[in-house]
Amino acid sequence: MNLGRHARQRLYVIIPVAAFVLVFANMLYGNAVFSSIHPESIEKYSIYVHFVDGWDSYPGNILFEVTNVWNSDLAEITYFSTDDFESIPYGSNQLQHAGDRSFVALHHHHSNCQSSWQPILYRYVLDVLRNQFEAPPGMYGVHPYAVMYPDLPHAIDRPEYGYVQFIPLCTLQDTTSYAYSIKSNDPDLAFDAFFVADRSEHAKFLRDPSSIIAYAGEECNAISHLSYSGRCSNVSSKAGLLVWIPDSLDLSLTKITVNLREL
Repeated sequence: MNLGRHARQRLYVIIPVAAFVLVFANMLYGNAVFSSIHPESIEKYSIYVHFVDGWDSYPGNILFEVTNVWNSDLAEITYFSTDDFESIPYGSNQLQHAGDRSFVALHHHHSNCQSSWQPILYRYVLDVLRNQFEAPPGMYGVHPYAVMYPDLPHAIDRPEYGYVQFIPLCTLQDTTSYAYSIKSNDPDLAFDAFFVADRSEHAKFLRDPSSIIAYAGEECNAISHLSYSGRCSNVSSKAGLLVWIPDSLDLSLTKITVNLREL
């Protein structure tokens, strides 16, 4: 829920006061302030895609910014502090193929469900406050690291061909439920998103888009949207979100933001 004008004015006072209190508390209780109380594991990573010659969108690029929040076994997870996380290097460029077309993909940070970025206490408090304060109209911040977006359908003439990205889930359960949100920074580029059983659906989609088997449930799929939020229940541990982007990019860099949160 968006905050009213008076509530926003109060936050102008609350945030600086909170920052001062945290700095002062650090002098007395530094170890506690610089530990994490966040109960979930957080994976934040990006996937950079560059189209080579042969695509209608050449030489355009797509940047997927993914946040995956999940309920982990805390004893089995490798944690990274803020400084460690920012210093993790990019992976190597990988030439890949989608049918008879090629692209270069580059991953940054971890996406292996074995490591987690954990916000230290003072950052978590400030992120919660900022999330509520900065939420624009139509957006609501029920979680500081998995923001929900408004439902914005966008019907356009869609090309037959496009780029498909599979984004896996993280879970310790055989079946689980996920809330998710996705948005594009291009007001004229609509995406499709499907929850699918496993990575093999990606290859099936590339061969024949009509053969895809998506999870049932209206909220498990978003067809032709600029932004969308929903939840998909009872998905398998190997499931993931399949995102289709039409081969009609107008921007030099199209950013797709994806938030996944295990319920």
